[in-house]
Amino acid sequence: MTLQVVPLTADREQAYSAFVEAHPAALISYTLAYRDLLVELLGCSPRYGVALRDDVVVAVMPVMSLDGDRGLVLNALPYFGSNGGPLAADAAADEALRAWFVAEAQAEGVLAATVIDNPLARPSASPTGDLCDVRVGHVTTLTGEGEPHARIRAAIDGSARRNVAKAQRCGTRVAVENDQRGLDELQSLHRRSMEAIGVQVKEPRFFAAVARIFRSGTDFDVYVARIEEEAVAALLVFYCGRTVDYYVPAVDPEYRSEQPMAAILVQAMSDAAGRGFAHWNWGGSWPSNESLQRFKAKWGGVRCEYGYATTLNDRDVLDARPEDLLAAYPGFFVVPFSYLATA
Repeated sequence: MTLQVVPLTADREQAYSAFVEAHPAALISYTLAYRDLLVELLGCSPRYGVALRDDVVVAVMPVMSLDGDRGLVLNALPYFGSNGGPLAADAAADEALRAWFVAEAQAEGVLAATVIDNPLARPSASPTGDLCDVRVGHVTTLTGEGEPHARIRAAIDGSARRNVAKAQRCGTRVAVENDQRGLDELQSLHRRSMEAIGVQVKEPRFFAAVARIFRSGTDFDVYVARIEEEAVAALLVFYCGRTVDYYVPAVDPEYRSEQPMAAILVQAMSDAAGRGFAHWNWGGSWPSNESLQRFKAKWGGVRCEYGYATTLNDRDVLDARPEDLLAAYPGFFVVPFSYLATA
């Protein structure tokens, strides 16, 4: 049986989507809806690769490109560390797509190309690249015996259960609010919570695009926690295949001590377990961010490291300042800043 890699074309989009949805390590970042989101937000161009064996899809790799003053940058994938390493049926298909990406990365006019691997889909070989970086992921298993809510409470540690109890004593009520009101609450809380800790804020058009591009209740849910009708926390989760992505959490800084996010988490995780999802993907963090890792671990998250592998074709870029690269390639990963001479 022959194995070949071809660009994704419109006539293969249905087969692509069916393969992603059925794969046990699928994440929302592999979907075509997410592709459309990235194109709209970043103005980037898709270069998706598909591995075929006798014309049957056996692996996919979502890749985006963005042109700038220094040349093209390729990411699999851009935007806050979205995962895009090959999603494959077997090792041979995984390796075929990685070889295809290396060839794309070495093409004329490409400055740098980065693969961000999937913490649920371990690569068949060590990621290859000139520069490597590491992130720490956490994944909570949602499957098991017994009633879903009891199962989730048993999976989390005592401090998480105490946080849930405190939120309940404070009168916290949680509901799915996928309408415009819920999205507005999420956006407002996200801005306030991120500004309070000095972290980059997702732009308003991201929240507007979610409701337009993704399917409410199928691709995403917005959980909102209220105390006496005031929205004090919210969480955007995405669904794909058997995995839930913890995507945008937000807590009003003035209500953080009441633990409203704990009330959201136990509800959202229990709902997901009841719907048959197998994994809760917490996303990645820097290895140095130990407090965030402890938080994920107390909610049953099992630690797993995954890589950023960058092929760099012009080492002069290592003399650039981080802020210049961010401005030139917004939303894209160019090189690990730890390699920059100015870092």
